[in-house]
Amino acid sequence: MFLLNLFLAFNLIVLFAGLFFKEENSLPNKILALILLDAAVSFLGNASVTGGYFAYFPYFFFLSWCTSSFFGPLFFTYTCLFTGGRLNLKHPVWIAAFLLAAFGLSFPVTYLMLPESARPEFTDSLLSEPLPWQMTVINLFGMLTIWASLAAAAFKVVHYRKRLIATMSNLEKTKLNYITRFVQLGFILTLATTVFYLALPQYQVEYLYLPLLITAIYLFILYYSFRHHAIFTATSYSQFLSDTLPAGEENIIPSERVEIIGGELQELAKRIQDYLSQSEAYTNPDFTIRKLADALSTTVEKVSSAINKEMNKNFYDLINEKRVSRVKEVLKGKMDQLTIEGIALEAGFNSRASFYRAFKKYTSLTPSQFASRSDGGSGH
Repeated sequence: MFLLNLFLAFNLIVLFAGLFFKEENSLPNKILALILLDAAVSFLGNASVTGGYFAYFPYFFFLSWCTSSFFGPLFFTYTCLFTGGRLNLKHPVWIAAFLLAAFGLSFPVTYLMLPESARPEFTDSLLSEPLPWQMTVINLFGMLTIWASLAAAAFKVVHYRKRLIATMSNLEKTKLNYITRFVQLGFILTLATTVFYLALPQYQVEYLYLPLLITAIYLFILYYSFRHHAIFTATSYSQFLSDTLPAGEENIIPSERVEIIGGELQELAKRIQDYLSQSEAYTNPDFTIRKLADALSTTVEKVSSAINKEMNKNFYDLINEKRVSRVKEVLKGKMDQLTIEGIALEAGFNSRASFYRAFKKYTSLTPSQFASRSDGGSGH
C-alpha cells in the first residue's frame, strides 16, 4: 500500500504541475489542478503511515486530513466556472469545508498532548480498526460536504442548460456535455466511496481502494477534458465566456415574471415569426435571443415570454426548427449542388452532429432518409 500511494501521488503531482503552471493559464485549469493536488496530498499522507514514516512526518499526515475537506468545494467551483458562475468562497460548501478543516486541527493537538510512551500506540491505531475518532468525524462530515457540493453542482448544470436553450441557438461552444459528464463522474466517485465506507474496513478504504478509485476517475476526467478542449488558455477561456455570455445568470429573467399588457404577447409572437421568415437571421450560427430582441427593438425578457407562452417552445427549439425547415426545402431540389452537410451549414448549423440530432428530433428521419423519400415522391 505504501508504494501504491506513493506512485499515485507522484503521478497526480506531475499532472498538477502541468496544469497549474501552464503558460497563459486560466482559472478552470488551476482549480482542476488543485483537485488533483488535494488527492495527491492525501495519498502522501497515506504513504507516510503505510510506509512506517509517520513518526518522522506526523504533521504532513494531519495536513492531508485538513485539506481533504476541500475536494467538494473545488469540484463545485470548477462546475461554476463552466456554467456562468465564478469563485465564491462565501458559498455554504466553502464555509463548511473551512469549518471542517479547522476541526481537523484538533487531530495534531490530540497527538501533541499524548505522552511519548503513548504515541507508538496511536501510530498503530492508524492502520487498524477502529481508526482515531477524528478520522471518522472528518470522513462523515467530509462526505456530507461532498454530497452537498455535488447537489449544488448538479443544480448549476440543470439551470445552466435551461438558460442556454432560452438564449442560444447552438450549444457546441458551451461545453455543456463536458461539464455534465464531469458532474456525473463526481456522483459515481462519491457513491462508490460511500458504498466502500459502509461495506469495508475504513483503513482499507483509506489506504487501498479509495486511492485506486480516485486515480481512475481523475485520469478519465483529464482524458475527457482534453478530448472536449476544456483545458483552456487565458485567451480561449475568455472566448468561451464571450461565446456563452447570453446564458449568463445576470442576463436572464424568468419569462413568468415578465408583465405583458393586453395583446402585446400575441403581437410580439407574430413579429418574431415574420422577422425570422423574412430576414432568415437564424442561418447565422451565432444567432442569440439578444440579437433577436435588438432587431425587434424590445427586451430579451419579452421575446422569451412570447416564445414560451405563445409558441409553447424555447428559443433553441424555435431557431432549430426554422433551420430544419430550411434544410428540408433545399433537400427537395438542390441535392445535386450541395452535400447534406453543406446545406446544414447554410441553414445555420455549425456542426454535423448538432444538425443530425435536430433533424432527427423534428422529422423523425435522418437527412438521407428524408432526401430519399423526397426523390421518390418527385418521381410519381
